[in-house]
Amino acid sequence: MRIFSLALTLTLAPAICGIAVAADEVAKSPIAEARTLYLRGKYEEAREAAAPLAEKHPVETALLLARCDSAEGKYAEAEKQLTGALDKSPKSAPLLAELAGLAFDRGDRPAAEKHVAAALAADEQCRQARWLSAELLRTGGKLEEADAAHDWFIRNYNNTEKFDDPDDIRHIGLGAAQFARWNRLSDQFGFLVNELYPSALELDKDYWPAHYETGLLFLEKYNEGEASKSFQAALAINPNAAEVHAALARLALQNYNLDTAKKSAARAKEINPELAAAHWAAADIALANFDAELAITELDAARKLNPIADDTLGRLAAAYAIVDGWSDAAEKSERFKTIVAEVNARNPHAGDFYFAMGQAFDTVRRFPAAAQYYHEAAERMPQLSTVRGELGLMLMRLGDEAQARKLLDASFEVDPFNVRVSNMRKVLDVLDDYAVLETPHFVIKFDRIKDEHLAKYAADYLENHVYPELTKKYGFEPEGKSLFEIFNRSRNTGGHGWFSARMVGLPYVGTVGACAGKMVALASPGGMEEKFNWARVLKHEFVHVLNLQQSRFNIPHWFTEALAVESEGYPRSETWNRLLAERVPKNDLFNLDTINLGFVRPKSSLDWQMAYCQAQLYAQYMLKTYGDDALAKMLAAYRDNLNTRDALRRSFDVAQADFEKGYLDFVKSIAQGLSAGGPRDAMSFADKLKAHKADPDDLDAAARLAAAYAEREEYAECRKLAQQVLDKSPKHPTASVALARVRMLIGEDESAAKLLSDAVDKAKPDPTALGLLAGLRFKAGELREAEELYALGAEKFPHDIKWKKSLAKTYLLTKNTAKLRPTLEGLAMADADDLPIRKKLAQMALDAGDFKEARRWAVDSLYCDVEDAAGHRMLAAALEGLKLPAKAVEEYEVAVKLDPDDSGAWAGLARAARAAGKTDVAERAEKQAKETESKPSPEPRTVEPK
Repeated sequence: MRIFSLALTLTLAPAICGIAVAADEVAKSPIAEARTLYLRGKYEEAREAAAPLAEKHPVETALLLARCDSAEGKYAEAEKQLTGALDKSPKSAPLLAELAGLAFDRGDRPAAEKHVAAALAADEQCRQARWLSAELLRTGGKLEEADAAHDWFIRNYNNTEKFDDPDDIRHIGLGAAQFARWNRLSDQFGFLVNELYPSALELDKDYWPAHYETGLLFLEKYNEGEASKSFQAALAINPNAAEVHAALARLALQNYNLDTAKKSAARAKEINPELAAAHWAAADIALANFDAELAITELDAARKLNPIADDTLGRLAAAYAIVDGWSDAAEKSERFKTIVAEVNARNPHAGDFYFAMGQAFDTVRRFPAAAQYYHEAAERMPQLSTVRGELGLMLMRLGDEAQARKLLDASFEVDPFNVRVSNMRKVLDVLDDYAVLETPHFVIKFDRIKDEHLAKYAADYLENHVYPELTKKYGFEPEGKSLFEIFNRSRNTGGHGWFSARMVGLPYVGTVGACAGKMVALASPGGMEEKFNWARVLKHEFVHVLNLQQSRFNIPHWFTEALAVESEGYPRSETWNRLLAERVPKNDLFNLDTINLGFVRPKSSLDWQMAYCQAQLYAQYMLKTYGDDALAKMLAAYRDNLNTRDALRRSFDVAQADFEKGYLDFVKSIAQGLSAGGPRDAMSFADKLKAHKADPDDLDAAARLAAAYAEREEYAECRKLAQQVLDKSPKHPTASVALARVRMLIGEDESAAKLLSDAVDKAKPDPTALGLLAGLRFKAGELREAEELYALGAEKFPHDIKWKKSLAKTYLLTKNTAKLRPTLEGLAMADADDLPIRKKLAQMALDAGDFKEARRWAVDSLYCDVEDAAGHRMLAAALEGLKLPAKAVEEYEVAVKLDPDDSGAWAGLARAARAAGKTDVAERAEKQAKETESKPSPEPRTVEPK
């Protein structure tokens, strides 16, 4: 059987094991026992056990001691061990091959070539030397010769009846993987992970590199579960395998789990400070946090270990370009150009270099640059299989779906196990069935059956409202048409699942809309359990389209989110205000160095909300402090490739530390005016009890304990303690609330109201006492008094929405339309997704004959639910009132399509059609109106604020 694979090993380490020991000696040989200690990561113990064996087993001992040194980054000592042993065994192929591996990993090609040649002269079957020979050919640009060298492993495996050394099996797997990858042979992946590498473990159950290589195969294919399982199996054997910890850092980065990635990379460097892969992981983590300068520091360290490693130089070139700035050939960083020239001179087929560069640009969201260098990698080294998939995925982000499909199909043919590629091809299959709606500036793809109305209204909103407003505001128009795609349920997968796959090729993205700079994807609200304001999302995402392109993709995540949220035009949400009230006093805030992580990898949904809130506050602070053009100045600075620190300096002549101090003062001033029903009491019951016992005369401590007794339903203790407080301080608000709740429980509402009324200081009311008192007045039907109290709450605590909700309920019952309307408008602005309030406002405006306002709120209601028949009917009625019968006909037709039994909508259609001169439509509508007039006509749902 011939074996092949699609695995991609990202780094070459010297053969980690492979000290040949006869099978019948394994259980009893001292050298085998020392080898087991090494495999289990007990390097010092392995050295102690091996050292006395040097005379009897000189080659095996030298190899083992050298590998113990290499595992901890002591490469000079490892080389000394090997050269010393060579003095006694000058033609030892294993020693020579090991020396070649050390030289190759340090970028010393002449030495590596010399030792490989000597090893193969001593033993032409030495598989480690064969693998290094192939690697030297590959990295030297001799691709045909390298391919033939990889094929040698296939033939060697097929001609070998039995393997005694697991290291030989590992090198067979590495060579066969490359051959399969380069020759588009995908069917052997299963053989490698299910048979070949497990056979190495059959020879030695402690041979953890078999698990490691298997994990790398799964890692490349984004099979995170299996990759993690393999790496953990390796660590279970050897917890001190630095290579595995570095691989786990890469695995964590695939999900932007930066904290886990940092820990794994740090552990890898702790074990082996000289491991290049650990520095690569640390550099990738820095790039993921948009810190290219820190990445350069890590990569400089890796470059000292090996000055010609493509994985190092590719990342470093990208980091130089990010820091130094460039947009076309004339502006490229000199450091960037120097590295590129150096690599091209050494290897004109350095596809791995350009692939590493593309991945670095991908990590920092420089998508056009990533696509450019993925393409360069594929051109210079067509043998690379992974790059086609990555380029295809990148082109999907950039909206070039036709070219992306070709690349993804080619990648899938080579590697059907790549999860992201497979998922993205399924996305394209779904899009094949979608309809397309084009406007002068947009292309919208949608499910023609489920989202026809949404697409139509989205197109009108984007083209006639969003585009002119935002392009004027930001002074920029994108080249070509922007692609918007709306995903609904299809093929047993929900719209949000398809939306997520469209953006990242994986099942879950935490938002309902996302932008990659030239395209936007949206989960259709029609396929979600909870509706949302789709218009708000589209406007938000189009800000990203503009900002990413106008800054040449050099805008940090937090700033484009700041601009997008600020452009929405809504005030801070109740959730954001509550977070500010709770977190600012604790100084639990992001700063400019950490806020990006709140978007890409929040620790909780509240962290994610806080990141958006703080981003908007950064924008508002800039506008307040530095003027109306502050945001434009920052955009221009980012477009010129400045980082945030330098952008602040150029735009406002302020150091980042001073800017942060002013921002913090700004946020604190906002937080001081917030209330979300009173501060949350974080003290435990035990602490409250302890505080009261420590100082029984502390009335506040006693009142807090009384309130705690009430929460625990220990009403007798609550009543007793609260009364003691009130005897000494008759208007103590916390004690009054505690005792009032007990009295309310037994039906003594009037007594409770008297307590609360005495406790409420109208100049500085306690929010809990005020809310309870207002609720009692409302319950008793004393609506005027309740209204006054709720109005006081709204005045004193303007950022707590509950007061306005209670006022609205009061105005509804008192039929106070004059006050209800502005209150509902405030509630609508506070919650962009609230459909009932918008419908109520539209109906109120219609009843008042204010057709302009009716049109406004009816349209706004459709932004929350474009499939709501009543919303279309109210919009049609408003258009009739505005003397726009043709447009009214369009809306009535949508209304009756959505609700064919609405006789009122049919009558309206008939009326509008007559006015528009559409006699045939009018006659048809009149007929339908008569047929349905016996059925009750649905009325717009009234709002009942809670």
